[in-house]
Amino acid sequence: MRTMAKMAVLILLCCCFAAAGYAGEPLARLRLQVRLDAGVIKVADLWENAGAKAETVIGTAPPPGHSIAIEAAQLAYIAHLYDVDWRPVSGVERTSVERTGRPLTHEEMVEPIKRSLIEAGAAPTVTIELATVAPILVPPLSFPLLQVEPLAYDPGSDRFFADLVVSTEGMQTQRMRVSGRVMDMVAAVVAARRLEPGDVIAESDVRRVQMVGRKLPGPTASDVSQVVGQTPKRTIVAGQPLALADVGAPVMVPKGATVVIALETANMSLAAQGVALSSGGRDDVIQIMNPLSRAVVAARVTAPGRAVILPGSTPLVAPARAVSRFSEVAN
Repeated sequence: MRTMAKMAVLILLCCCFAAAGYAGEPLARLRLQVRLDAGVIKVADLWENAGAKAETVIGTAPPPGHSIAIEAAQLAYIAHLYDVDWRPVSGVERTSVERTGRPLTHEEMVEPIKRSLIEAGAAPTVTIELATVAPILVPPLSFPLLQVEPLAYDPGSDRFFADLVVSTEGMQTQRMRVSGRVMDMVAAVVAARRLEPGDVIAESDVRRVQMVGRKLPGPTASDVSQVVGQTPKRTIVAGQPLALADVGAPVMVPKGATVVIALETANMSLAAQGVALSSGGRDDVIQIMNPLSRAVVAARVTAPGRAVILPGSTPLVAPARAVSRFSEVAN
């Protein structure tokens, strides 16, 4: 009995020592899902408690945004090669290794293209409109180098084609074909609401925007100060650019209205009444006819219903055309 008790104690001690040894060196545990930021795969990326060679690099990581699967047979070979205490049990074990990535921003892609276009003769103020392209993924914290080689640019159609070459640490160089359009953007003043002839334009009636230069209808106001206080010569709808030819000073003398005209010299000052043969705003020069003599003079509008005969202006006897125009106005 005493001998059997001693044996039982010995077996118990052996079990305790074995358990203590097992606890000190735990078995490796396979990671089923692995997400990497780096460009290489290490032993420790595949297993927890990978052992002495845990930091050893075993291969290249997939490209950013891609993943690979490592099957049981390959895992067993890697474990044997790097002394990892792991063996497949079912034979269907596998690990998925995914590389994180971020897409290149629009600004990152456009900037080198814009530099190349300016070198090719495009205006420095151009804006680039890229056609839809599949995103290029790069490591999340990287600062990629982008180069354009080569570039084809047609100034007549404003179209371009180029190869965008992307390189950065931890990633193989990638090349992508891109295309798009070049737009020369300029400042333009557009109507903020519908404007009618006779409206005096206030600052709140207009706004300054950037527009494609070739879409503008000729010379256009580029600053709000050019149109504030002016009046439209025709209806202008909201969002429409204000062409300089479509605005002018508010009408102070309507066509056909009675106008007080003044003639001032160093020795005298005379005033008379006439009939406006055309409409005019402040500082506009219009023709005014004396209804009695039918003489026509050129005068500068100074205020509502008032004008000053220009220095050196000689009254002209109105021809038949002027008389008929006066008759139309009178009617």
